[in-house]
Amino acid sequence: MHCSFMKGRKKFTLITGGNAGKTKVNGVSVDIIAESTRPLPVDVRVFEEDTHLVLTVDPVMRYTDDHPIRLMTDILEAEPGKPGTVVTKGTSWYAVVHDLDAEPSSREEWVADAYAALLKLAETNNVSRLGVPLLGTVHGRFQKRESMFSLLHQIRSQSFAQLQKLSILVPDGQETELRAMIVELIG
Repeated sequence: MHCSFMKGRKKFTLITGGNAGKTKVNGVSVDIIAESTRPLPVDVRVFEEDTHLVLTVDPVMRYTDDHPIRLMTDILEAEPGKPGTVVTKGTSWYAVVHDLDAEPSSREEWVADAYAALLKLAETNNVSRLGVPLLGTVHGRFQKRESMFSLLHQIRSQSFAQLQKLSILVPDGQETELRAMIVELIG
């Protein structure tokens, strides 16, 4: 049987996705996805932050019922977070890898400590799908390769019962480059 509407058209179109870019590391499926993907296929999304949690603050002023003096007092009394730790707020977690009062603002050990803390928190909080950027590269000058190596090292050094999938969230257009990098680093 011949269909005239198919004349001159391709019969198949390649759809990227599926298992492209997915790699197993210590039993965890690690993949690279664009951070603009909606909806993100994760249970928890991680953001790169500083000790005062100001890097991801919404720049739009919002009305609040709190008295301005109370707000100023809260700001003055706020204790900075410790670099290398993670602050959790529901399904948004904040990896503290910058100290804006330090030079450089980020350090290799803070990134490694934050990755280790994220993976432990994922296990203790029964998170099966975690989305994380390459820490130190979002607001800092860390090299992608260094951050990726640190993340892979932390995944290899822990055991997982809950975490099944770790999605590395990258800027649009960098997926292919980083998929090649991850294959090279684990290969």
